[in-house]
Amino acid sequence: MSKPRTEVDEDSYFRDIHFLYEIFNSLKSTQEMKLFLRDILTRSELRMIKRRWHVANLILDPFGYDIRGIARKSKTSTQTVSRVKSVLENGEGGLKLAVERVKKHLDKERQKYIKSQRSGGSKFVKSWFR
Repeated sequence: MSKPRTEVDEDSYFRDIHFLYEIFNSLKSTQEMKLFLRDILTRSELRMIKRRWHVANLILDPFGYDIRGIARKSKTSTQTVSRVKSVLENGEGGLKLAVERVKKHLDKERQKYIKSQRSGGSKFVKSWFR
C-alpha cells in the first residue's frame, strides 16, 4: 500500500476512525491486542512500533542514555531516536503518559516481588526485577 498524501475527507471515514479508537479501548487482553495488531499492521510497521516504544522507554530511563547509545541498544537509527525524543518533548503527551504508566506498574510489581520472594512464578517475569 502506498503512503496516503492526505486524509480522506468523508464522514464515513471519520466515523470508522472513531470506532478504531473504540476498538483499541475495548480489547480485553494483551493477547487480543496482539492478534488485532498482527492482522492490521505489516511486520515492518509492527517492528517499528515496537522499536519506537523501546526507544521511548530508553529515553525516559532514569539511568539515561545518550542518543547514540539508545540507537545502538535499540538497533535503530539516531534519526528515529531523535524523532521519538521530539515526540516525547513536544507531542500530544500520549506516548509519555503510556511510558510513565508502565514504569509505575513495573515499580509496583517490583515492590510486590521483593516482598514476596517466593520460589513459584515465571522465571521470565522474575528476571525483569533483578
